[in-house]
Amino acid sequence: MKKTVLYAALILSGSFSNMMAEVPSDAADSIMAELAENGTEGVVLYIEGFQPGERLQLYGLARELMVFGQWEGKNLDDIVKVADAGILEAMGQANTATDPDTIRALLDIANMMSFNLSADLAECWPGDTLARSSEHFERGLSAALQCVEWRRELGKGDSPLFMAYWAAGMHQMSLDRPEEAVYNLVKSLNHAQQAAVAEGLTLGLHSGAGFQLILAHGYLGLAMEMCGTEDDQYERAVEAFSEGAQEYPELAGDYQFGVQQLEWVRDKLLD
Repeated sequence: MKKTVLYAALILSGSFSNMMAEVPSDAADSIMAELAENGTEGVVLYIEGFQPGERLQLYGLARELMVFGQWEGKNLDDIVKVADAGILEAMGQANTATDPDTIRALLDIANMMSFNLSADLAECWPGDTLARSSEHFERGLSAALQCVEWRRELGKGDSPLFMAYWAAGMHQMSLDRPEEAVYNLVKSLNHAQQAAVAEGLTLGLHSGAGFQLILAHGYLGLAMEMCGTEDDQYERAVEAFSEGAQEYPELAGDYQFGVQQLEWVRDKLLD
């Protein structure tokens, strides 16, 4: 679950996928040209010139280009503006739709866009040095909590809820609200445990518990440490990832990233 795979992909299914049309082959170049020449307003105006299904795809593309690409003056405020426009587009289409399957698909797209925004704003990605402020963390927190509501409503299951509660707790730690973070990170851990059981994994904090469960333990350990609790849960999570990288070669990349992420966050918040 590295940064690129942690995020929710905009995969459409059911009746709504049949309404989608191909976007222009030069859409990526056009989006970046608008961003350079006219800023985020130009990007939004460009996207709004398309049909509804195309607009959703283009907002997803714009977000990927802005988050993972390099552009002059790259900053989170502009990323938030485009992401918020995409979320409002999906919600607006859901509000005017009449077919239940279409409404559900549109709400799920808004949910995925909202989670991606929350993750983009989190200060947990090794090597990501974009400037972040309390306003970014507050927006990331609200996006994560909205995801919790949508994922419950949509019956998304334990893994998506684990991620939504994790994002909320991460932002609360960045806002120096560790007690609130513990509340959400306990919920994140609970859903990670349920997901592990469904996958046939053994519960506990050990190398065979799986990426999600080890990560959930590690983040909760960090929040508890911020609260002043003497607990070695963080250290044991790092140890479990390190041991797992040796024991499970097929998971070594994800487990090594787990160590890097936990250490990066601890350096940001505690060291």
